[in-house]
Amino acid sequence: MSKKFSLTGFAIAILSFVMSDVINRGYDPVDETISRYVNLPHGWLVTVGLLGLAAGSAALAARTAGSGWGRGLLWLWAGCALIAAIFPADPPGNWSNPSLSESVHGVAAWVGLLALAIAIVGLTLRWRREPAWAPRARALTVLAWASSVAFLLFVVAMADAMAFTHTAPLGLAERVLLGLNLVWLALAATGPARTRPLATGSRSHVTVGDRA
Repeated sequence: MSKKFSLTGFAIAILSFVMSDVINRGYDPVDETISRYVNLPHGWLVTVGLLGLAAGSAALAARTAGSGWGRGLLWLWAGCALIAAIFPADPPGNWSNPSLSESVHGVAAWVGLLALAIAIVGLTLRWRREPAWAPRARALTVLAWASSVAFLLFVVAMADAMAFTHTAPLGLAERVLLGLNLVWLALAATGPARTRPLATGSRSHVTVGDRA
């Protein structure tokens, strides 16, 4: 069930974020981040999307038992997405005087995105060496490289916004990054369930996660 739960969560996130951009016409998606849209009439879509992202990521983390620190970073990312959903962002134009909710949201977003960026690279390198992941290895690698570049571009765009110049397309950079991350997460969720030995020295294994 964890595989289906992950994919359902990611599908909800994608659908909610896309609908938010289509329905809400108050902001420019090229300039404003997804989280700012929570302040518009249909802002609940952003909250639903973040909750779906958190739930899907948590299910994926639970399914990747035995993946060491990569699994831990997935759990951290899922927790940060949940915190970002609970503490909404401020409306645009309030950069110099953020509310407590905005501050918590911002820290959670940055910590979560950094954790996910590292997890994607680390887990991709690990899974490429495992025969069971061979059918997905190339796609995961391409997505890992693309998401890493997108993360760096997003950092540059955010630095530009924090310098109050707002010349970089911050909203577009975030949407590209999040889109690539979601595709990687969804592909990872379709991978083989992790296995671990039943006992030391035993050749028998038990599957962690489902086979669906």
